[in-house]
Amino acid sequence: MKSSECAEESYVMLDGRQRCIADLASKPLLAARSAVANELSGARTPAQRRLLISAMLGAIGFDWLCYWRLARAGDLITRALYVREYAAPGWPDRYVAQRYIEVDPRIAFACRYEWPLVWDLTSLAQAPYGKPAQSVEPRLRHLLDDAHEAGMRSGITFGLASPSSPHQSVINFSCANLSRHWIGDRVIGQAYALGLALHEYLLSHAAMPDDAPPRAKPISQVQRRILSALTQGMSDRQIADQLQMSTHNVDYHLRLLKKRYGAQNRVHLAYLAGQHDAR
Repeated sequence: MKSSECAEESYVMLDGRQRCIADLASKPLLAARSAVANELSGARTPAQRRLLISAMLGAIGFDWLCYWRLARAGDLITRALYVREYAAPGWPDRYVAQRYIEVDPRIAFACRYEWPLVWDLTSLAQAPYGKPAQSVEPRLRHLLDDAHEAGMRSGITFGLASPSSPHQSVINFSCANLSRHWIGDRVIGQAYALGLALHEYLLSHAAMPDDAPPRAKPISQVQRRILSALTQGMSDRQIADQLQMSTHNVDYHLRLLKKRYGAQNRVHLAYLAGQHDAR
């Protein structure tokens, strides 16, 4: 981050990097904007925008707002930007550190459906197949427990597309109420209007970071051949036989490549390597 003025209006990535939105303010403002989006643009400092959003949230009945920008390859999230400014204190860092995005049913819902999800922690524990509470996956249970402790116990989540962009945004409103039943059509409409205004503002001020990894030394010829074999669906043993090396060496190079590209698994590695080489 470049200055103290923008220090609080920042985002955090799944790879742990943190940057300020102002560092990315290179795109011109959108021509058509809502009145609320114009108010956000008119705020002179991040602190003024925070107060404006906080007042609007309180008027609707919510305490916190979370905003994600996602780059996806099918159902796989390859990049995620999480704006921390309007979230509960400490929540974005906790969410990213635990990689809760991988098990968060709200994200999965918003990426799949066009209508909003009205939720509470009980309904999230049962998603998507009406599972009993005792059968909830351990990581999802940890997410729900942490959300309860942070005061995010019910709310609304919905997805928004970005014009002329492959990226998708997900907006989540939350509060300390234990039940979702207080959230009616009027609240949903007001939340959608505020979320859309923030979406418009951020589209004008925060471009999605490139999916490519930070600059580094070129990969070796051996690693390039391993990646080529990987994209052909070859196993470690097949790669080792082709390159006349041990499976231990193949595994070693694959681990280095996964770390370099920030890949979660072999399929993710092949995809990211292909995207990087295509540039």
